[in-house]
Amino acid sequence: MFRLEHVPMPLVPVDASHIRVTCDACRKNSAEVCGRRDPPVMARVAAVRKFRAQGWHHDPGSPSRTKTLEESERDGAGRWYCPECGSARHL
Repeated sequence: MFRLEHVPMPLVPVDASHIRVTCDACRKNSAEVCGRRDPPVMARVAAVRKFRAQGWHHDPGSPSRTKTLEESERDGAGRWYCPECGSARHL
């Protein structure tokens, strides 16, 4: 009889970073990106680019330091608005 427990089977763990954003205005719309083989930091930067390309509006807030503002814009920290809410309201 064949037993699976004795068959050598190489397993390779695959970690995927799923980045999800929800609209801060309507709380109904959301978008998600999967950074399959990217490290979490790179997946986050790529997700910010993809969300913006799809029409999502990012409001990083108004930090007092320029470096903090740049980091917020790069990392996607702050508020996100879906394309419908972003075009309907002046943000």
